[in-house]
Parts: sequence; structure tokens; C-alpha cells
Amino acid sequence: MSVQIQIARDTVSPDLAKKFRAMEDPRPHLEAMGLALVSLTKRAFTDSSLRPSTWATKKDGTPASLRKTGMLWQSIRITALNASSVTVGSDRAYAAAHQLGSKKRGIPARPFFPFTASGEPTLRAKEAVEMALRASFGKAMGH
Repeated sequence: MSVQIQIARDTVSPDLAKKFRAMEDPRPHLEAMGLALVSLTKRAFTDSSLRPSTWATKKDGTPASLRKTGMLWQSIRITALNASSVTVGSDRAYAAAHQLGSKKRGIPARPFFPFTASGEPTLRAKEAVEMALRASFGKAMGH
């Protein structure tokens, strides 16, 4: 028994070619994923459910907000973008001390970036990045 397949109309190749063209420059997709992380990070300042762990209270026992002047919150942005990576960060020197804690300065960790202490993205971060990538691909594909 033999089966012969004949292509009457090629609908697969144009779609694949379109997807490959969209990936020729991955920067728009990386930027979309970075912006999703920026949004999630900024929202974590006011929505504790978005944080990778709970924040210690301030020394006086009141809840910490990390928004004394708003400079830290405002500083969260894409700090680098190229054809192979996107970096989300802050230019505030004290951002790392708040994210990771500082024994030297007596600052407990109050992580606002959606990454665990071991450096893994939170489930919400993974979902946000995936949704952003799917939306970016959809936009590139004209959907």
C-alpha cells in the first residue's frame, strides 16, 4: 500500500515564513516581556500578593511600603535591551539592599522584583512574561 500526498495549496510555509520574519528581530518580543516584568514589579509595591515573599514591618511595627519618596518605584524600568536579552532594573543604589536585604545596614529583605531568593521567577512572573510574549507574537502575526 502506498500513499501519495500532493499539495494543492501551500498554507503552512507562508505562516512559518511569517513567524521566522517576526523572529529576525526578537527585540520587540523581549521588550514586551520586560515591560510585563516592569508592570508586575511596580504593582508589587501596593499589591502584596504579587511579591515573592512577605515584607517585614518597619521598626515601629507599621507596614513597609518602600514608597517614602516614590523614587525607587519610579526607577523600575528596562535598563538594557538587545537582540538576545532584556534587563529590568533600577538605577537607585539602594534597590538591591531592599530587594535582598542588608545585614550591614540592618535592612530586611523586602523583595519587589518577582524573583525568589534563589533567583527563580515567581509563577506570576512566568505567566506575565508568557502572556506578553504570546501577545507580542500575535501582534507580529497580525492577529
